Amino acid sequence: MSTWPEDVDLSFPADGGCFGCSPANAAGLHMRFRRRGALVYADFAVPDRFHGGPGIVHGGIIATMLDEVSCACTVFTRDQRVVTGELSVRYVRPCPVEASVRLEARGVDEYARYLVVEDQVVKDGAVLAQSTGKFFKDAAPVGAPSDAPSD
Repeated sequence: MSTWPEDVDLSFPADGGCFGCSPANAAGLHMRFRRRGALVYADFAVPDRFHGGPGIVHGGIIATMLDEVSCACTVFTRDQRVVTGELSVRYVRPCPVEASVRLEARGVDEYARYLVVEDQVVKDGAVLAQSTGKFFKDAAPVGAPSDAPSD
């Protein structure tokens, strides 16, 4: 069970300048997360500078957001640092820039070396994108710098 509080903004203890979540990365997304039981979520509006087609979030940014909420899920529900091994994304509908969307992640399986996390991007009840990923366990404790490659 997690020791992280529920329904308050959470950030990684040692973010290392991560593009997705670090407040220290001026060019990044600056994502923040919340936990509710086994679910980790983020309400987020993607700035227009990350568009692909006009008014639509670039697919690579959507994948990045899904990767970030997946990693947050393992940290904030299991106190387990991970590195991304595989991420399969299904783009269902265009995701608008500058509009609030919710990202939700839940761990669905655990193996000796990795965790499986499923997530989705939702706006007004409609699924815009979903993913399943394998996230390899990192031996470094949460909050400590890691020698593993960053995600």
